[in-house]
Parts: sequence; structure tokens; C-alpha cells
Amino acid sequence: MPHFLLIDTSTSCCSVAIAKGETVLHQQIKCEGNDHASLLPSFTDACLSAAQLSLKDINAIAISIGPGSYTGLRVGLSFAKALCYANQIPLIAISTLQMMTCGMQQITQQQKAFYIPMIDARRMEVYTAVFNENGDWVEKPFPKILTESFIAERNLKGKIFTAGNGAIKIKPFIKDNEIEIIDHFICEAKHLIGKANELYQTATFADVAYTEPFYLKQFGEIL
Repeated sequence: MPHFLLIDTSTSCCSVAIAKGETVLHQQIKCEGNDHASLLPSFTDACLSAAQLSLKDINAIAISIGPGSYTGLRVGLSFAKALCYANQIPLIAISTLQMMTCGMQQITQQQKAFYIPMIDARRMEVYTAVFNENGDWVEKPFPKILTESFIAERNLKGKIFTAGNGAIKIKPFIKDNEIEIIDHFICEAKHLIGKANELYQTATFADVAYTEPFYLKQFGEIL
């Protein structure tokens, strides 16, 4: 089974994990301080040491590519690309919203449901997308100012879950328990594991030289 180094810096949380196949061997995470650049090297060393591995044992590095924090995404991707380039390791780039959906599915264990991860984009705006129970896109990522018509506009039939640091913004608009907020959800590198394995098996790797963060909106752009 392949060994993965998993990295997420898309929010205020910085996390690094080591996985073997679908099993997380060790994770380091910190959710305050926004000092991702200084944490990544030490977190990586700590994870490798705990798993009794070195970078030469890593088969691929998977990173959440965005949307999310502009600075966090740049720092994380630059670090991952440097490791990939220096050690000839393939890079796997995964949507942060897709990563969040994998985490939500692990928590809910629902057989039939829709998932709407939400990342805070300031004021009443979020970065979001819609996924089905298989983790497939129903709606691709989009920036959205939340209103009371958000759920009705989606026309989703069945159980709906939302989570993320932007999910609290929809709470005033929820009617008749039409959508359930997963409380205390945070983005974690370990949530990349399922998609990382899938993409690794099909050799779906990102270009180390040219891959850029997926910001969804340019810095300072107003919807």
C-alpha cells in the first residue's frame, strides 16, 4: 500500500498527516496562530518520525488546493511542491471542498445524503459546492452570498448536511430542519486520504511546476 504525506493549510488550521493506504498513521494539527509556514516543516518531521518513515518512503504528497485562505494555500502548495521537486515525489491536488465532504461523510455515516461544505469568504459570503453521497459533484465550486432562498434554489430531495467555518452563516435561514449543520467541524489533512488513494491508483498527478492554488475568486474581488 502506498504511503502518503497529506497537507492542509486552506483555513486557520494547519495540519499534516502520514497515511498508509486508507490508514492514518499520525497527524499534527494546530488551529490558531496562522503560522503555517513555520509549522509545516516541524509537523512533517514529526509525522515522519512517528510513522518511522523518511521522505524516500513517501509515494505521493496530497494537498488541499483550495478554495480557502489566500496566504495559507500559497504557503502549503509552495511547501508541497518543494518537497515533490527535491525528492521526485508525485503531487496530488484535491479540492478543499471535496476534502471537507470526505470528512463530513466520515462523521455522518449516511447512506443517502447531500453534502454542502462551506468556507468563510467574509460577510455573508461563502465558498461552497454540492456533493452527493458518492462524493460526486452536484454543483461545482462557486462563491455565494447566503440568503433564505439558498436551499430552495438547490432543489435537493433528501437529507442535507453542511459544515465548515462558513456554515454558521446559513443558520438564520434554516427552516423545518431542512439542513443539518455538523458542529465543531474543522479541516484536517487526514480527510484527504480517500481521494488521495483514488487519484493515486489512476496516476492522476498534478504538474509540480505549474499547479496553482484554486482561489475561486481573486484577492479583493467583490461578488
